[in-house]
Amino acid sequence: MPVSDVKRFKKVKRKFYKNKLKVAFIADDIKTLNSFGIHHNATFGLMLASQELLNKKNTRGVLLLASSNDLKIKQGKVYGMFDEVFVHRGSRNYLKVLSRKEYLLDTLDVIFLRKDPPFDQSYLILSYILSLASCKTLILNDPHGVLRANEKLYACNFPELMPPTLVSSDKKEILQFLQKYKDIVIKPLFYKGGIGVEHLKLKDENVSKLITDAIKKYSILMAQKYLSVVKQGDKRILLLDGKILGAILRIPKKGEFRAHISRGAKYKKLKLSKRDLYVCNKLKPYLKRDGLFLTGVDLIGKYLIEINVTCPANIVEASECYKQDFAKKIILEALRKVSH
Repeated sequence: MPVSDVKRFKKVKRKFYKNKLKVAFIADDIKTLNSFGIHHNATFGLMLASQELLNKKNTRGVLLLASSNDLKIKQGKVYGMFDEVFVHRGSRNYLKVLSRKEYLLDTLDVIFLRKDPPFDQSYLILSYILSLASCKTLILNDPHGVLRANEKLYACNFPELMPPTLVSSDKKEILQFLQKYKDIVIKPLFYKGGIGVEHLKLKDENVSKLITDAIKKYSILMAQKYLSVVKQGDKRILLLDGKILGAILRIPKKGEFRAHISRGAKYKKLKLSKRDLYVCNKLKPYLKRDGLFLTGVDLIGKYLIEINVTCPANIVEASECYKQDFAKKIILEALRKVSH
């Protein structure tokens, strides 16, 4: 750990010296990670960083894990059944459950909300339940902010930063949008990883049916002008409390326009342009207002595409590119906020 991080951690640690730090994660599927997930899953990386910090001499802390279905409300108070866990990077037995206990959420120091999309009824219920927890506990990202910030629609607060965009469930309108721009992308609003994202060209066959099927399946769609510069890569910029943590360029594999690492995209460190910096500065006050502590901002070329708030990924890949442990920086900053 860099000397500056060590000093910061010591200051944070003194704040909690008489108490046992409780750092909790609410995340589904962590117990069923495959080898790719063990090495690339951002939540698991944050858990590893938390454990390393909590195991420092005299720190006395516990690492807790619950799924979204482990929460309940009793007499207006929010409780959760949490596993105290031990994690390591190895592919076998990477997570060991040490004990299982019910906690009042108000007694925890920090909770990382890391449930993956889709943002469906289950996600809504989880967010509503967490929004009832006392302000004594720091929840990141703030569930009120997560409810406010659909990852596709939140970007629509900044239309001047986006490519031409239409959000509609009207097939005729979407076809007119395609007629105007000739080459578009359609996507559902509540999914991740490129699920349901289609690249449509005016000259393609069955365009009308593809749009009909997508509306039938997803109800409402976002349509955007296709940006051919995506072939050179899309930008993922990680913001920590509104400040730039790091950024990578994700380059789609041949024959694919979706630049997700899980879909085979390559990645490298991104040198931010003046436009990138401008976009991030424009977003910062809104992110801070809504308690969106950790976000992943996606740009293609100069255009803002979406703002990831539910479970921002690519922390591990950015750390690799910068040769820094960004997960540790995130945990340290969270503990600093708790100490205040």
